[in-house]
Order: sequence, then C-alpha cells, then structure tokens
Amino acid sequence: MRGSTPLWVGARVLACALSFWLLTPPGAARASERPEVRFNEGLAAFLEGNYARAAERFREAAVADPKDATARLWLGMAEGREGNDRDAEAAFDEALAIDPNYADALLGRGIVRARRGERGAARNDWERAAEIGAGTPVKSEALRRLTGPKLGAPEERNWDLAAGLGAEYDTNVVLFPNQGDSPLRPPPGNPGLFFQRMKRPPPDHMRDARMVYYVEGGYRLKAGDRWDLGTRHSFYAATQFRSEDVNVVDYTPSVYANFKADPWLLGLQYTYMLFGLGGTTFLQSHEVEPSVTLREGTAGFSRLYYRYGRSSFRGSRNEASAATDQDGNYNTVGLDQYVMLFGKRGYARLGAEFSRNLTQGTEFDASAFKLSGDLLAPLPAHFFLQVSGENTWGHYDNESAFSRPSELTFFTGPFFNRIAIPIRVGEKQREKLTSASASITRNFGKHWVGAARCTYSVNQSTVDAFDWNRSIFSLFATYNF
Repeated sequence: MRGSTPLWVGARVLACALSFWLLTPPGAARASERPEVRFNEGLAAFLEGNYARAAERFREAAVADPKDATARLWLGMAEGREGNDRDAEAAFDEALAIDPNYADALLGRGIVRARRGERGAARNDWERAAEIGAGTPVKSEALRRLTGPKLGAPEERNWDLAAGLGAEYDTNVVLFPNQGDSPLRPPPGNPGLFFQRMKRPPPDHMRDARMVYYVEGGYRLKAGDRWDLGTRHSFYAATQFRSEDVNVVDYTPSVYANFKADPWLLGLQYTYMLFGLGGTTFLQSHEVEPSVTLREGTAGFSRLYYRYGRSSFRGSRNEASAATDQDGNYNTVGLDQYVMLFGKRGYARLGAEFSRNLTQGTEFDASAFKLSGDLLAPLPAHFFLQVSGENTWGHYDNESAFSRPSELTFFTGPFFNRIAIPIRVGEKQREKLTSASASITRNFGKHWVGAARCTYSVNQSTVDAFDWNRSIFSLFATYNF
C-alpha cells in the first residue's frame, strides 16, 4: 500500500476485507493484485471518513477489473456517503449486473432509492435482499428497513393536505383591556376601529369562546437530489361567540426553493399574508426570507435566516384611527439551533431573533429582541408532549396613541396678559411579553390527530392599554388526507 498507514487502520482494513471475502457470493469475481491494492486503499480512506478519496480508489479498482462486484459495491457506499445518490445507484446497478444475487448491493440500492423518494422500488430491493441474505446481517437490516416507521412507508407523495376544527376559551379576547382616557376611545355612537365599535362591555366581556377553522397543505413542484421547489398554503379563521368585531381570517400562501449541498441547505421563500379583522382587511404583507441551514451530523442542525417584509395596515378612515393606518418595512434576523432527541422521535430548539420595524406610525415603529425554545417528547400510549416558551423585549420609537397623555403648559404673551397653552404629550411604549404553552397530541389511525393545548401569556408595558395577561384553552381535531 502506498504511504504509511497507522496500525489500527491496517487492522480494521484487514478485518473488513476478510469479512467481505467471506461474505462475497461465489459468483463475484476476485480482483487482480493491482486492483486489490487500489481496493484496500479505498477501504482505508473509507474508514478514515475520506469518502471522496475512497470513491476514487474504488472506481480505479472497478475499471481495472470489470468483473469485481465488490469494488462497485463499496464505490456505491462511498458515493452515497458523499451525497451523490445517482452515482451511488449506478455503482450498485453495475455490481448487480455482475452478480444479480448480491444482497449487499440490493440493500444499498434500496437505501439510495428511498432517499430519492422511490419507496416502491426501495421495498422491492429490500425484500430481495432479505430473501437472498438469509442468515446474514443483511437480512436483519433489510427487514428493519421494511418495517421501520419512515423508510418502510408507502410511496412518498408530492403533496400533503390537512383540515381541522378547534374550540378555544380565551380569557382576554381584546388585547386592550385598560384603555383609560386614550384618544382612540370615542364617545358612544362615534364609529371607529373594531374595539371602538363594540358596545359598553359587561364585566366579563374580555372572556369569550370561539370556533377555529384551518386548512394547511403543500405541493412539491420538484424534488430532486439538489433542488426542491414547492408551495405551501395556510388558511385560518376564528369566529367569536359574542365579540363579533374580532372575528379573524388569515390566509398565507408561500413559494420556496431549496438547494442541497450536504451538509448545507440554502433556502429562499416568498410569503404573502392577508389578515382580516371584523369583516374588513386589516393587514397585508409581503415577505422574502433567505436562509442557510447547516446539518451537524445526524443529531441536529442550525438555521440562520433573514426576513425582509413590507406591511400595509388598514384601519377605519377617521381621525381617531389615523395613527394605526400606516405602511412600512421591517427587517428580521434570527438563528435557530435544533437537536434531535429520543431516538429522533423528538427534538429541542433554542432560537434568538432581532427585528426592526420601520413603519412611521404609533404601535408599529419599534425594535424587538426575542428568545424562544421548544421541546417535543414522546409519551407512553402514542402521545406526544410539546412545550414552548418565549420572551420578547420591545422598544417603540413614537408616543403611543393608547397612552394616558400627560399635560404640559406653555405660557406666551406679555407678563400682565399671558396666555397658557396646554400641550398633551403621549408616552413611548416599552414592554416585555412572556408566554408559555403546553400541548398533548395523539394520532388516531392513519388520518386523525387530536390535540389539547394551554397557553398563558403576560405583557408588562409602560402603557396601560397594553398591560395584560391572557390564558387560552384549546381542543383541536385534524384530518390528514
């Protein structure tokens, strides 16, 4: 072998080569001496994790000996580790052309086909490998692939669709319970924003129940080794039982493109949102979000993203609501770290995000920093528990239209005929929003999913109208098509 090789590498190569010599079917031809040197160099590089060099050596060995099925098997394994699934499948095909009963090559080709979404073809390869490889580890691995919850699944579809219905009880439907003498609170009978048009509420008006309706789905326009193109759509609506003016409609379509360059994933997504409140359009926005995801082995990944958006707020056309009728841009940068847990049946996420809203109007022109986290864990009896929490610190640049104004007096004119001019000054908003939620989810058969969730949030604000706490109790049923 060319160059010096550590003793432990040589021992592993010798053991691996011996095991494959013992497991090689009688029909698989043995390589000549020089191809064998290239083959052993490829094994050493493979065990050291240098899969590109291993693939080069295995390819040289295969070219030198057209009858060497083993070299082509290991070439397919090295190409697969490099993420070159098409080249890996071609190498396995060549090995099977030499020996159609090569169980190891059938197993490897099935794994590659499953990664490419060809589930039916993968199952055929694994069934043949299990039959041919009786009494060897190949059979047990092929059976595990066939019965596994993911790799043994039916043929993968390019679309998904789910529809659901939920019921919620909310202890604070309107998030402005302490308006005081805000300038946005008109005399009775004067039309205004949705929270102005409501009648004088009873003491428990802020507590209400609602029905929730939602439909979510997506379609992959292209799913290949390198590129993924697709679209997703989300529709959400809520009907309040008593507070009719806060009925909500939210429709959010998006288009995305991902480029895979293992271990990197480069993404670009465009999202449009239409938000209706009280029967009228309240908000429209456009967002563009490029992102970079780095896969860290098989146990986790990190995602860095930037989001640019343009929003158009539309309130009622009167003096009282002019401050909330604004257009503007916003920028967000964030980082999420995911770690897979519980045998990849759950995960933990920790994220940080900074956003800057440049809308020149009250209640929107602000900077905010958010820390958030999630934990998904399996429970007995096929239940799953998800716990989430976040803390957001917001700083607004303009005086709040909801603040209780302070009054300053400015005097002008001669000493004996001075005129006092009162000036009402609002208060800038500073707040900290803390929220936590826990949900229990369970699948019922192949299509139905049931969930129960409890969410608690509290907002500490320098402006009374935004100083509140809220609890929401929810039950959901979802049907997956």
